[in-house]
Amino acid sequence: MTTPTTALCRYTETEIFYRDRNLVGDLMEGGGDFVSLMMSHILGRDVAAHEVRVMNAILITMMEHGLTPSAIATRSVYMSAPENLQGAVAAGLMAVGSQFVGTIENNARLLARLVAVPEADRPALAREIVAEHRAAGRRMPGFGHHLHRPDDPRALKLLEIGAREGLQGGHIAALHTLAQAVDAAAGRHITINATGATAALLGDMDIPVPLMRGFAVISRAAGLVAHIAEEASRPSGRFIWDLVDRAIPFDADGPSGGR
Repeated sequence: MTTPTTALCRYTETEIFYRDRNLVGDLMEGGGDFVSLMMSHILGRDVAAHEVRVMNAILITMMEHGLTPSAIATRSVYMSAPENLQGAVAAGLMAVGSQFVGTIENNARLLARLVAVPEADRPALAREIVAEHRAAGRRMPGFGHHLHRPDDPRALKLLEIGAREGLQGGHIAALHTLAQAVDAAAGRHITINATGATAALLGDMDIPVPLMRGFAVISRAAGLVAHIAEEASRPSGRFIWDLVDRAIPFDADGPSGGR
């Protein structure tokens, strides 16, 4: 068996290196901000200043979404085990999935299909993708929002930033092509949401699709720590528990009653 190796970190008695950069002698003395270092550490390449600016906007956008499933899970676990902050954050991060936040990855896979074909063929493929989802009764990832209408202001700003920073990998254009097909099939305008815009920006920065959800995890972790900080001073976990207990009555004859 070949001995595995790592290129992420090495250390001696007096030095620590992140890849080939000295932590104490370089990075801790103004050798880079957290976002640029985080990106280069994950991606294994140097990142340009415009990529850092776009990523910073993405991380800020994904950090806080209010009392969503991830935040409720974190607050509930923290209420139960306040000595286990990391467990409460981990519980919330488990909710970063295919329905919330993780839809970045779902949309990115569709954009990758579009970018892989000649530009002239993309409108037809976009219509095919939309038809596939409608026939299967599936929502189009990256589109629609229960609150923000007619447009998601976060998506508009993210795409504006991407255009200003010169991202031209084709994913943003593919997103707009897909949006036209979505609107045509629905017979009305359906907003591109924040996860759809994020998928396009990450795609145009050549970030592999399987890693995209990781940046959502990094951002949401910070937001969940904020929810724990607030839960400690303005607790809501017990209120949420009591609210659910009162709002969902016992019904032995319901669909889950086994009768």
